[in-house]
Amino acid sequence: MANRERKIYMLSKKNVDYIEELKEKRDLKYNSEALDLIIREHRTNSDMTTEVMIKLIGEKLAEQLKSELLGIKKASNETDKNTQIIIELLNGLFVKNGYKTLATTDDIKCETIDRTRKIVEERIAKKRVAKLDREY
Repeated sequence: MANRERKIYMLSKKNVDYIEELKEKRDLKYNSEALDLIIREHRTNSDMTTEVMIKLIGEKLAEQLKSELLGIKKASNETDKNTQIIIELLNGLFVKNGYKTLATTDDIKCETIDRTRKIVEERIAKKRVAKLDREY
C-alpha cells in the first residue's frame, strides 16, 4: 500500500456505515482499506459482469436461432420428401401411360395450375397465421 494518496470525499451516512461494516467483517484496520477492497471488487465484478453478460446473450441468441432453424429444417425436409413422392408418382404415371414427351408450363399453361397455386398459397398463409396465434 505504498502508493496511497490522502483525499477527502463526502459520502452518505448509509455508505459510511457500509464501509465500516465491511471493515469489521473483514477484520481490516482502516476504513480506507475497506473502501479500497470495495473498489477492487467492483472493478473485478464489473469486468466479469460484462463478460458474463456477453456470454449469456450469445447463449440465448444461439438457443433462439437453433429453435427457429430447427423449424425451418423440419419444413424443408417435409417439403423435400413430398416433392420426391410427387416425382415418383408422376414418373410412374408417365411410364405406365407411355408418355415420351410432355408440354411444359412454358409451352402451355393450364388454368388449373394457377388456381391450385393460389389455393396452396392461401393454405400456407392460414397455417402461418394459426401458428402465430398459438405462439402468442
